[in-house]
Amino acid sequence: MRMILVIVVLAAIGLSGCNGDSSNGNANGNANANRTDFKPPAPIKPTEGVDPNFKACNPYFPLVPGSVAKYVINYSSGIVGDLTVVVDAADEDGQKVFTQRSQLIDRSGGMQITQSIVRKFVCDGSTVRILSEKTESNIAGQQSAVDFDYRENSVMMTDPLSLARKGTTWSHAFRTVFHNQGQPPSRSDLPTVILFEVLGPEEVTTAAGNFKAIKITRKVGENGTVDHYAAGLGLVKRQSTEGTSWELKEYSGLKALD
Repeated sequence: MRMILVIVVLAAIGLSGCNGDSSNGNANGNANANRTDFKPPAPIKPTEGVDPNFKACNPYFPLVPGSVAKYVINYSSGIVGDLTVVVDAADEDGQKVFTQRSQLIDRSGGMQITQSIVRKFVCDGSTVRILSEKTESNIAGQQSAVDFDYRENSVMMTDPLSLARKGTTWSHAFRTVFHNQGQPPSRSDLPTVILFEVLGPEEVTTAAGNFKAIKITRKVGENGTVDHYAAGLGLVKRQSTEGTSWELKEYSGLKALD
């Protein structure tokens, strides 16, 4: 159960290995490798088409309604996952709220993982703030859910001018509430704090192409990731300290900017 909770949380925030033990992932993956009853869900799709005149408030975190981005995730345990991210928008309580839905499916069949992540954002000028996040998971037949209770005014992506300055830092924090079948909800005692720092520009190569990007670190204690964000596309590459990697493989409704 500990391994399942770790996967649920870390897949959602893009960090891996915070439990300090990747051997459990290998063991569980091998134990389920021969299962043949795994049926992945239907792929998710945005609820509307892309408006060609729409302009995202922050090009490095482009919340474009109707857009689709697909990633391949290679976990350090050997599991391979396909992640699809779509964006929708609606007016809620007098403000435009962007809903980002993500679907993670275990391609390798090792741990029989399917996961749905729903995050809501608003724009504050060219800064992107996160309002809420919920993850629902089915791992080897065990269902669970996690709510991420973010502090007020939590910044997911700072403004482009700040991103252009090497050394820019910001942070946000949340508490987690776990929901497991047959058990009462369990709330974390202490908040999880994620620290961000801009390392500067860097060119990266992915399955979707070569891009000029901004390199940003995300840290939780001693663990974290190195992320690359390209203007117009958002996240194009991610590498965690324990070996898990993300890579953009295709996209639609988005356009790389010079």
